[in-house]
Formats: sequence, structure tokens, C-alpha cells
Amino acid sequence: MSTTPSIHREVFDLICDDRIGYGMSRTVWTSKLLPDCVVKVEEDAGKFQNVIEWETWQRVKDTAYSRWFAACRWISPNGSVLIMERTRPPAPKEFVTHLPAFLCDFKRTNYGMLSPGPKRTGRKDFLVCHDYGTHLMFENGMTKRMRKAEWWDS
Repeated sequence: MSTTPSIHREVFDLICDDRIGYGMSRTVWTSKLLPDCVVKVEEDAGKFQNVIEWETWQRVKDTAYSRWFAACRWISPNGSVLIMERTRPPAPKEFVTHLPAFLCDFKRTNYGMLSPGPKRTGRKDFLVCHDYGTHLMFENGMTKRMRKAEWWDS
């Protein structure tokens, strides 16, 4: 692997395009090479949001609960870079009134719409969480129980 910072910058610029979001621990970029994905970069040590999302996806991906999550595609060895399925912003009428009890942060920008595809059933676009580095799955497990979503904006 190259230790030259200019090469690292070139690789980053090759993969990442526009910054489309940021939060307390990560920056989210569109991807030039993977237009159906986003690249989440976590530079601060100790937050582990990318790792939590990756591990959560690994546990739900082959279950019915995967319907509520944007898929994680790849993660870097130390978890600093995560590549996730890209969603589109929901229209106001596309926000649902109830979500599974294991989802907890109902900030509107944490959710997006996906279209059905080869591994997704149905005919209509559907709402998923694309920022699930914080959730209640450890506390509530994979449950069918639903709770009222109290949506808020930042």
C-alpha cells in the first residue's frame, strides 16, 4: 500500500464525489464509481457508527427485518469507511406513522426511499433507515413490535 498522502487523496477523489451529508461523527459522500451507493467516512476515533451499521446489517440481511434498512455493501478493515446502498429523500407523505421498536432516531434525514429490486419484494418504493449507527436492537432485539414514529427535523 502506498504511504504517499497524494495517492490517498487521489483514491479518495476517485471514489467520492459530492458531500451530501454529515453528522456528529461521519461525512457522507456520493460515489463516482458506485452511483447507487454512498460512502460514509468516520474520521473520529471511538464512535464506531460504521462498524455498528455493518454489524447490524450482517445480522438482519437475511431476515424479514432487512426491509427496514439500507444495505451495507463494504467496510474498510478498520471501519473508517463504509459503502452503503443509496436512498432518495422521501416526500412528506412517504413517512410512515409506525416503525419497528428497534429503530429510535426519527430524524427525517436518517431515512430514505428505496425501489424494489432483485432482493427486495413489492412494487412500490419503501421507507428505510440509512443512518442506523444508533438503534435499540441491543435492548429490544429483532422484534415485530411497532412504535409510533415521532418525526423531527434538524
